[in-house]
Amino acid sequence: MEKFEEYKLFVESTDRFSARRQQISNTYLTVNSIIIGAIAFLVKDAGLDTYLRSIIIIVILLVGIVICDVWKQIIYKYKKLIAHRIDELREIENHADMGNCHKMYHSEDKLFPRDESGKVIEGKALNISDKEKWLPNIFIGTYSLFLIGVVYNFMASIFC
Repeated sequence: MEKFEEYKLFVESTDRFSARRQQISNTYLTVNSIIIGAIAFLVKDAGLDTYLRSIIIIVILLVGIVICDVWKQIIYKYKKLIAHRIDELREIENHADMGNCHKMYHSEDKLFPRDESGKVIEGKALNISDKEKWLPNIFIGTYSLFLIGVVYNFMASIFC
């Protein structure tokens, strides 16, 4: 396979990985919206006794925390995978057969500088994955605080 064709194939497949990562995040946002909606329904309109409602909400919150943890792991794995593919694209750009081609991934170094070893300098890159992983952390924090409140009220209703 000609180097330029290999390069094009890598660019296209890396773009598909990025799109898939975004679709996965959209799916997890939807799942978390459903979880919040279910909890709101249970709190406001379910008509269940306090004991049963508390147990169901605790289970839903724990499931939400686990789901968000899985989401964070997926974001991290996609970040590593896409970074690896970009490093490979940079290697292809350095190949002798690519001498007359514009080195797009190298030209990005002007915007997002790299150190001597070729690694992106922390805090200098457009790192969407690092921003994106805040979303599951926000949900985990919210679920955890709500879980503490529900458990506290549940215990108070049993022992008081």
